[in-house]
Amino acid sequence: MGVVPSIASTIFYNLPYGGPVGMIWGWLVAALLIGTVGLAMGDLASSMPTSGGLYFWTHRLCPPEYRNFLSWMVGYNSFLGNVSATSSLAWGCAGIFFAAGSMNNPEFQPSMGATFGLYCGILIFCGIYCSYGTTLFARMQTPATVLNLGLALVTIIGLPIARRNELNTAAFTFGGWVNLHNWGSGMTFLLSMMAPVWTIGSFDCAVSLSEEASNAAIAVPAAIIGSIGTAGVLGTIYLIIIALCMGTDLEAINDSAIGQPLAVIYQMGFGTKGALAVWAFIAISQVSMTSSLLLPASRQAFAFARDGALPFSKYFYHVDRQTGTPVRTVWLVVFCAMPLGLLGFADPVDGAAIK
Repeated sequence: MGVVPSIASTIFYNLPYGGPVGMIWGWLVAALLIGTVGLAMGDLASSMPTSGGLYFWTHRLCPPEYRNFLSWMVGYNSFLGNVSATSSLAWGCAGIFFAAGSMNNPEFQPSMGATFGLYCGILIFCGIYCSYGTTLFARMQTPATVLNLGLALVTIIGLPIARRNELNTAAFTFGGWVNLHNWGSGMTFLLSMMAPVWTIGSFDCAVSLSEEASNAAIAVPAAIIGSIGTAGVLGTIYLIIIALCMGTDLEAINDSAIGQPLAVIYQMGFGTKGALAVWAFIAISQVSMTSSLLLPASRQAFAFARDGALPFSKYFYHVDRQTGTPVRTVWLVVFCAMPLGLLGFADPVDGAAIK
């Protein structure tokens, strides 16, 4: 899940939409609702473990007269959703890298062209990693998990100590309502859930790796429920600490020239050098997250090609002899994701179109 880098990439979805209330309670409510979906998906993954996942289950469970059409629709929805999710992670990763430059030099403002170039570079790097470094990828999963937990602990323990003289009250931390947009209160609270949905919503990636997992009937449901539960709890605790330490001027944090509200909060607590040190590890973690989503996205595409549902399925249904993995579908996802970054040029100043 990469809770810390995910919150770094999406905090501008919940901080201005309700302030502490949207951040903490929106996350918790969304996590509970996603958990119900995860329980249902875990049950299906246990009984029918396959990389085809959603579209295969749809075909098995639908009435015969609808199953082909509905499974085709679900399959393409999964494929396009995976492509856009990979694109979103890579774009957020580029923003995290450039935020480090803005922290070091407040006058530094990356152009949209530079952001798009870095975004494409991140996708290509992750494509190479997922195509030819799968052995290393498997070994790096535990260090990546430890890194994410370490980043959370640095924040949960270190930030309140650094901000000990400027902590918010409990009333503001848990009940402060700040709406920086024109939406009504109800809609604002619902919009605050975009951040947890973006973060925790990737739990279904475990399904796409079913055919490469040992004891998939147990491991995949455990991964689904475990990831939702861990992200829900850890994210809630993390956001409580952020709300406690961020001060009350949320508009200044949200509109900072750095462009990343969480970077501003780290800078307030740890100073520029300390914040940059933490931020460097967040950037590494975000690259790992992008790769971790690209990999199952390619496996879902491979399963879809295996069933003849993709254009040029015979070409994409191919396992590389050297790596033993579907390299062609890795690059299919990468090259389908790249053009989505062009949305940034629709509003190169604020990037509203791509947000």
